[in-house]
Amino acid sequence: MSRELSVIIPIYNEVDNLGQLINRLVNVLETFCNRYELIFIDDHSSDGSFGYLQSASSRVPNIRLFQKIGKKGKAYSLLEGISHSKFDVIAMIDGDLQYPPEAIKEMFFKIYSQEAEIVIANRTHRHTTMSRTFLSRAFQSIFSRFVFGINHDIQSGLKVFSRKVFYNLHLNPTKWGFDYEFVYKAVRMKWRVSSVDIDFPERKFGESKVRPIRTACELISGALMLRMRYFARSVFKFSDYPHHSERSPHDFSNERDFLFLPEIHSAKRHIYTESISFFLITLTVLAGFFYIVSDLTGVPTLVILSALIAVFYLFFMLFKVFIVYLAIRHNPEIKITDEEALAIKDEQLPVYTILIPLYREEGVIDQIAAAMGSINYPKDKLDITITLEEYDYPTINAIKDAGLPSYFKTLILPDVKPKTKPKALNVAFLQVSGEFLVIYDAEIIPEPLQLRRAFLAFQKNQDIACLQTKLDHYNPKQSLVTRLFNSEFSFHYDYFMPGLQKLGIPLPLSGHSTHFRTEAIQRIGAWDPYNVTEDCDMGIRLARIGQRTGMLDSSSQEEATADFRSWILQRTRWMKGFIQTSIVHMRHPFRFTREIGGIKNLIGFLLIVPGSVFINVINFVYWIVFFVWLVFQPVFIQEFFPLPILYVSVFSFVVGNFIFTYLNLIASYRRGRYDLVKYNLLSFIYWIMLAIATTRAAIEIFTKPHHWEKTVHGTHLATGRAFAFTKFLKLRK
Repeated sequence: MSRELSVIIPIYNEVDNLGQLINRLVNVLETFCNRYELIFIDDHSSDGSFGYLQSASSRVPNIRLFQKIGKKGKAYSLLEGISHSKFDVIAMIDGDLQYPPEAIKEMFFKIYSQEAEIVIANRTHRHTTMSRTFLSRAFQSIFSRFVFGINHDIQSGLKVFSRKVFYNLHLNPTKWGFDYEFVYKAVRMKWRVSSVDIDFPERKFGESKVRPIRTACELISGALMLRMRYFARSVFKFSDYPHHSERSPHDFSNERDFLFLPEIHSAKRHIYTESISFFLITLTVLAGFFYIVSDLTGVPTLVILSALIAVFYLFFMLFKVFIVYLAIRHNPEIKITDEEALAIKDEQLPVYTILIPLYREEGVIDQIAAAMGSINYPKDKLDITITLEEYDYPTINAIKDAGLPSYFKTLILPDVKPKTKPKALNVAFLQVSGEFLVIYDAEIIPEPLQLRRAFLAFQKNQDIACLQTKLDHYNPKQSLVTRLFNSEFSFHYDYFMPGLQKLGIPLPLSGHSTHFRTEAIQRIGAWDPYNVTEDCDMGIRLARIGQRTGMLDSSSQEEATADFRSWILQRTRWMKGFIQTSIVHMRHPFRFTREIGGIKNLIGFLLIVPGSVFINVINFVYWIVFFVWLVFQPVFIQEFFPLPILYVSVFSFVVGNFIFTYLNLIASYRRGRYDLVKYNLLSFIYWIMLAIATTRAAIEIFTKPHHWEKTVHGTHLATGRAFAFTKFLKLRK
């Protein structure tokens, strides 16, 4: 930290004090500052103070003089002065010479030595009138210590603090309420506060602006209102934000774990008091609801719960049908023709970054080289970075043996936790040079014109920060699992995602073949290295800062996991990430609702992310209940399903299964996979698999929340079969 200091001096009719004040400030600041500035904010003085300062500024080059623009009052003068300051350490001092400028030196060095971020001058020895001394000490004793819990003279007019303290404080003070609001909110954000004792003499020149009774009433009422407001937030912690981890902008210098965004927006910790308080309040409300309904109707609580689950199933089914209707009726995909993509000249194209995170992928290096080589984009404008773990010797050696072209770069990751794909992306992001960015996994084969299409789509849609492409599989016939997996992907990317976009609901992105404006990733603090489904979280965080995502009519092909165990492990990770994303974004539900775009988008999020987890877990429970009833037919199960509930449940079960089986069937048919259509009749097997994977995810969120299940790629290469993916490797001019 350099020895640079901005001193803010609010002025109103202090002409008799200004000469001595300036001399004393200059004398002390010259002894320790490399650079400093004296910022005077004149609140429309009528005694010639402004004219005196104009004259003084011609003699003292460090003086910067501003006349008040906003509301009258010391608090607003301070805020304006801080907005004009340019150094990282700021001092504020009154213009009446009651606070000794010489104390600033000791206070500054407490900041400079990183002992504290705020230093307050404690008026230990007061030499003012008895009434003012009494009121001041009473306020300090009652409000500083008892109301705010701060053992410092928070109303002191001499403070030195780091500029970073002001980030995210959201100050809205009264005329005299700057000091206590500033210190109290800073302490809540866990900034460190220290103090220096000073003598506080009586004013020698000019008239005090403090009117003991009126000022005291304003201070007391303002302080009580502030504390009452935050008392409610202390009880209902989920309504209290910003969180102390948001006390500074994104930390792109953090190499401990490469978490750049505030912890409250990360899955690094799952249990926060915000989540606990929200859970307890929600549980209390639900318990009260069940009790009242049960008491009024005489229906057992478990029957009411069964009815609500049946209604949720029905609503979830109708929601998905409506989404598909929107996709069919109003397809919002951005279409860029081959002719448009090929017409753009190479010199008009920007640098495009491709990130390829690898771990134990030695078997597909040749495929990666061929897939990237087939991209129709000037190679001198490709910024391709492959990330590698330093102990992954097989992959490192395979890359050396492959002799990749010069436009490939490799980046060895530091051996720090977490060991996740988003951590690798964050490390690589620090070296990104492209205006646009896309992630490709090890087995991905993008269609050759995809980068050109994405660039044109961004150019035509300046309000879009992210483009989601369609995904497909090049090994859909390898096994029953791949056949069912491919049908799910066909429905998801051809119908569900476009429907969500048309409805305006934030999209849960895929982990690869998603294109970004690099600037947008910078704005949200890049990826959360602790979220094992970082793509879903990324889409929600983009939406929270008002960034739109669009669907691009371009396809990437990937390898479908071919066996039951691999699929379960992969889907467990995906569902665990959905749980993490739900927990993170619901820590401050009111704030989230506002930032996500209102109630409609909140409901969409609840249905898509936590709703998918909930319905899969309930499916698992209901399949067990159904099996037990089918085999043993116990009476107690029938008691939970009286006829009205049974009708709704059976309708949702029969009609819902038919509709979603039919939609998967249509999606396969639309993609020309006619020989896969008949396998959709076995979709119920896939839904049981989903239920198992999601239940595992719900368990793992407690046992190993950040564990990354590695998906094995390249199994299709060992089968001896020929799959229709080589057509995507043909070079197109």
